[in-house]
Amino acid sequence: MSLSSLDPHPSQYKGIPLALSLFALALFLLTGLLAVMEKAGVVVVLIEALMALLPLLVFAMVGILARTMKLTEFHWGGKNVPAGLTGITLAACFVGGSFFPLFLSLIFLPEYVSFPIILGWVSSLVLCAVLFASPLRKFGSATIPEFLGVRLQSNLVRLVASGLLVLVAVPLLCAEMLIGGQVLATSLGATATTGILLFAAVLLISVVLGGVSAAVWTQALQGVLMVFACLSPVILLVLDQLTAPLVVEGAEFTSVVGTSLNTQLAAIIDIENTSIGWFLTQGPYAGGLWPLIGTALFFAVGMASLPHLLSKFQGTESSSDSRRAAGYSLSFLLLLMVIGSAYFLLLADERLQSLLGPNALDQGSQSGLIAALIRSGIVAAALAASSALLMALSTSISRDLIETFALPKASLSQKIVLARLVVLGVCAFVTYLTYSQSLLFLDMLAFALSLAAATFFPALILSCWWSRFHATAAYSAMLAGILATVLYAIAVKSGSTGFWFGFPAEMGGLLAAFLSFTVGISLSYVTFSEDERHFHLASLLEQPDERDLTIDIPENSDKDKPEELIEIKT
Repeated sequence: MSLSSLDPHPSQYKGIPLALSLFALALFLLTGLLAVMEKAGVVVVLIEALMALLPLLVFAMVGILARTMKLTEFHWGGKNVPAGLTGITLAACFVGGSFFPLFLSLIFLPEYVSFPIILGWVSSLVLCAVLFASPLRKFGSATIPEFLGVRLQSNLVRLVASGLLVLVAVPLLCAEMLIGGQVLATSLGATATTGILLFAAVLLISVVLGGVSAAVWTQALQGVLMVFACLSPVILLVLDQLTAPLVVEGAEFTSVVGTSLNTQLAAIIDIENTSIGWFLTQGPYAGGLWPLIGTALFFAVGMASLPHLLSKFQGTESSSDSRRAAGYSLSFLLLLMVIGSAYFLLLADERLQSLLGPNALDQGSQSGLIAALIRSGIVAAALAASSALLMALSTSISRDLIETFALPKASLSQKIVLARLVVLGVCAFVTYLTYSQSLLFLDMLAFALSLAAATFFPALILSCWWSRFHATAAYSAMLAGILATVLYAIAVKSGSTGFWFGFPAEMGGLLAAFLSFTVGISLSYVTFSEDERHFHLASLLEQPDERDLTIDIPENSDKDKPEELIEIKT
């Protein structure tokens, strides 16, 4: 029996096109109202507070309305998320609060800084679609550690992978909450601590009751808000044209706009003071071809290995839907790149600068409707990535650790309660870490990508595409990768060693990935057990059919547990 057969009800996502349309219309009307208020001289603090708080209120309400008591909806989103919807949510999570400001300031960054980052970042989605989308969906697992444990028939692999997922996801979630909370605090004129706590509260409300189902709904709305924020100059011009038509001949465009909003975005990114910026501009090979190739390869491999992004492919209806979702996501990302890179060119329109009245951007103000819109887009992007990270992290802890090793006989109702308690605990813990530390979020992002590249990328590649790969080789490769990454970072920071191939401490995971591949491939040729069920499961991945592999289980597995995939043993 497969999990999809447990829920014969129609998809809960049928109404999402209408919901997205109504949300976009509401944003349009709200923007028009705030534009009129700003031109009339209404207090800027009120305008920014409304633009920041009203979308957050919608996200929280949607999370409550999407509540569920079904385990399949909480962990998988019902395993019936449409491909287009998955593509939108995947793109929103790919962007996140870390990359959204980067998109908007592309034209102000030197080409040798922006080009390799964007190239690697977009290439990672192609790697996900080609290498992982179909195999991950065929197994129907809820988490990446569960997929590895079932594929390799080992609880030990599942335990190691779950621990490594925590190490990767916690700094990423801290980074997203930090950037989202700080930007939200700027919009509200509050302290950073207040912004982080409010951000965490909205994040928790939007996922704790509905799990993945609620996250899918809110992430789709957040994707709409991200596009809306990038298109805000055009939208304001349209509103102005509808209310007071002007002659277009006087409109002029320039290539650079001197606005403090750009300065603010540059301060958010602060890429010159990060390890990535150092590698590109000041490292031993700066100015050459290698930093460009190395940076692009680092982002491609690292982003393609992030568990919370890969888990998106596990909630679609079929393997083909997972592949189509990656295509939709790439199209959505290209749309964001085009409108994001043209953002400041649109702001150069003289009509727009005169439309906003006393708070026009050409006066050097960091406040106003345009700034409020773009900050709302950044907060929405950070919320999308944070909800995906929170669900991936809490699901792994509850399913792969607590249920598997401590409560293997828990009922479905106990499991749903446990899952919600874990979400509460993880959110509280990460919130504490975020506001109690002063962190460079791009350096945290780089180190998390290093850990993901060194641990999950080799293990997933070999699990999906090589039948000889077994459990001992898997956990040995993952442990070797993370150990090499951490030791390289410590050695470089302490001055015990120089920069290997010019990589700073936070980017050493790309080097460790090659070691992880070497260990995994070498040990795959050594037989440690006569149990060869992993050969059977590997052969099932090569079958072109769209069925869940929960149906095609080995003879000695337990068929009496429909909520589990395959019983695995160490």
